[in-house]
Amino acid sequence: MKKIIFLLLSFGVILGLVISLGSAEMIEHTSGVEFCSSCHSMKGVSRSYAEDIHGGMNKHGFKAKCADCHLPHDNVLNYVATKAYTGVKDVLGELFWADTFDWVGNLQHREEFTYTSGCVKCHDLTAIRYEIPKAYLGHKDFLSGKVPSCVKCHENVGHKNIKDFLVKQTEREEG
Repeated sequence: MKKIIFLLLSFGVILGLVISLGSAEMIEHTSGVEFCSSCHSMKGVSRSYAEDIHGGMNKHGFKAKCADCHLPHDNVLNYVATKAYTGVKDVLGELFWADTFDWVGNLQHREEFTYTSGCVKCHDLTAIRYEIPKAYLGHKDFLSGKVPSCVKCHENVGHKNIKDFLVKQTEREEG
């Protein structure tokens, strides 16, 4: 009987590890621009990202992943749940209404799909207090809570000239 319990527990642990590691690998694989830009409707978005500081146009060559900005980083459960929800929504959108979607108009709602928790994961505004006082002062309203979101002020962050790229994409699709 002890041997059966040991075998069942061992099997359970191994199965749990395989599922956990597989899930982590899948989450990682579907978090970057290579995966996200594989849909035709995301071409303009990915082109504007490629020309942005966060897309690698910086002196270090650092590239943020799509999930760094477009998923919440407050806790793992919220991250995974939001990733699942937006993933399903994006796939259905790509299949059924991507061609009629108002990409430029959607920029007005950027606070709904860009998460400040991702920004502060990399940008520690209190650390720049003495290094770059001007930047610290410029973010005073954010630090006090008067401005709730980074993209309220930084409208094109992560996607240089995104509106231009989206207009060009729309013209190509219509023309």
